[in-house]
Amino acid sequence: MTPRLMMFDLDGTLIDSRVGIEHSLKMTLQENGVEVEADHDFSWCIGTSLWKIFEHYLGTTDPHKVDAAVARYRHIYRDGPMFEYELYDGILDSLKRLQQGGVRLVIATAKAHEYAREVVAITPFASLISHVYGSELDGTNVEKRDLIHHILKEEKLSPDEAVMVGDRHHDVDGARANGVNAIGVSYGYGTREELQRATAIIDSAHDLPGCVESLEVEYR
Repeated sequence: MTPRLMMFDLDGTLIDSRVGIEHSLKMTLQENGVEVEADHDFSWCIGTSLWKIFEHYLGTTDPHKVDAAVARYRHIYRDGPMFEYELYDGILDSLKRLQQGGVRLVIATAKAHEYAREVVAITPFASLISHVYGSELDGTNVEKRDLIHHILKEEKLSPDEAVMVGDRHHDVDGARANGVNAIGVSYGYGTREELQRATAIIDSAHDLPGCVESLEVEYR
């Protein structure tokens, strides 16, 4: 059967937002006395809980220090960098084809939903997205396992009626934990190796509709 719902990660799957995220991370770390090299690789941070990121770089689990860093990052990020992104080639056409095929499209991001909605609202694909799901400011649903569970409950769907699309192991692992098929995208910030548990992996957004069709065959 055709999936009724497709959940999309945002950063690294629909948009390339690395510049804004890395800029905000560097500024927050510098303000907290943590210096990183100019070419420091923040790839592992994208899609990861902000609390885990700052626990790592600040070397502490002190909730007051970590919460303060998260709040500061969000302030910096929302002040402009969150709008520094580019659409991945093929995304718009693929989303249009999927929606025209009767699939409900939603965002499933670890980013706080109030920020994610602001980002999505000004994208060319905004009208194609039925709902933006994300984490709460206190960290609730920041883990993809919990977020996907929440979405299925809100949408009143069974796992076999949905598909998760994402570029990181968080997306794939979260989908599998809920019995949901996952499509990994290798053009984002993750590696093919970390996506190996996905139902399928695509190298280009142009391949998404065809991949969904192949999943339909598996469903039958």
